[in-house]
Amino acid sequence: MCDEMTRKISLLPLIFGFTFTSIASNSESSASVDIDGPFEMEASYIADFYGNFSGGLNTGIGYLGMANLKIGFDIEQAGWWRGGSFFINGASTHGKSPTENFVGDFQVVSNIDAGDLIYLHELWYKQVLGNVEMHFGLQDLNAQFVASENGGYYLNSSFGIPPVISSNVPVPIFPLTGLGASLSWAVNDKVLLQGAVFDGSPTDFDENPYNLKWSINRDEGLLLIAEGHYTTKIAQKQGTYQLGTYYHTGIVNSFSRNYGFYLLADQTLWQDSDEQKIDFFGQFAFSPGSINTHNLYVGAGLNYHGLIKGEHSNTLGVAFAHAGFHRAFHKHETLVEAFFNYQLNNSISLQPDIQFVISPAGLTRKLENATIGFVRMEILF
Repeated sequence: MCDEMTRKISLLPLIFGFTFTSIASNSESSASVDIDGPFEMEASYIADFYGNFSGGLNTGIGYLGMANLKIGFDIEQAGWWRGGSFFINGASTHGKSPTENFVGDFQVVSNIDAGDLIYLHELWYKQVLGNVEMHFGLQDLNAQFVASENGGYYLNSSFGIPPVISSNVPVPIFPLTGLGASLSWAVNDKVLLQGAVFDGSPTDFDENPYNLKWSINRDEGLLLIAEGHYTTKIAQKQGTYQLGTYYHTGIVNSFSRNYGFYLLADQTLWQDSDEQKIDFFGQFAFSPGSINTHNLYVGAGLNYHGLIKGEHSNTLGVAFAHAGFHRAFHKHETLVEAFFNYQLNNSISLQPDIQFVISPAGLTRKLENATIGFVRMEILF
């Protein structure tokens, strides 16, 4: 690709003709409403009330919020052609960062911590051809790749995507997504293979505050990722295992290349019914220490679904995440997180959550171990 082929793509703020002030979130479990025929809308709002009780940078309380409004258009239902659909996701984040102001951790204690933004999170086209799916456009890599179903219950960002990946190379994930093309092939009911290529350096919010301007050029390189899923049963209990690798071709005047590997597991250990079971999840990510200060991540946890029997779903979980550094000025950072998620009704859920961060490593200076508590509320519309 030559410099003359550099593309600048700008979208008009008209996209935000449906912009909102206080609805929706990045949750995958938002409510769905048919608007008219092939259109579908999803909206929700997530609120984090938090307080840092000890250690870190400072003690104190704060608030974070995130809203999303998602609109889908089913081309087949519209009577145009089979297997096609468009998707748009607008987002708004606001509030005081607990990591920057109170904890000083490396792994980021809240997965909706992004600053004050109103922006376009996703805009893509999907085409299904048999057992193959293709996506083209502005995408969130973590929606398809490096995602643990059980890890998704936790608030700490590391349980969403290992920081070995997200902190070492530009990755199109929340909040700043990027242009990409991805392909997923369901080989059979046990094996899924998928891969993607993304813009190597999405334009940051300082120059692109609404994520409506995108550029692709050779100086920014490309990010390539490939992943395989294997679903099986162990002692009649279902599990899914993911093995993946990523490679960044490099950014001029920044780094020449970067790569790594990861392994994820979601396995049911005990099950009494569809509602009551215990699941295990594990995460491992590695990148050579010769090219990254943070080169090793290990995370694991247990989730008990249906602890309280009744019509409302609930989950109790405890997990740890360990970020390993190989250079002297950084101490390894380890956190333990515990939560209880309770679905009050079809629209509202509450999740008290506590995290104990050992050796917060977001700064070069030493910080005391931190204890921070959250109450997350999610409202679905």
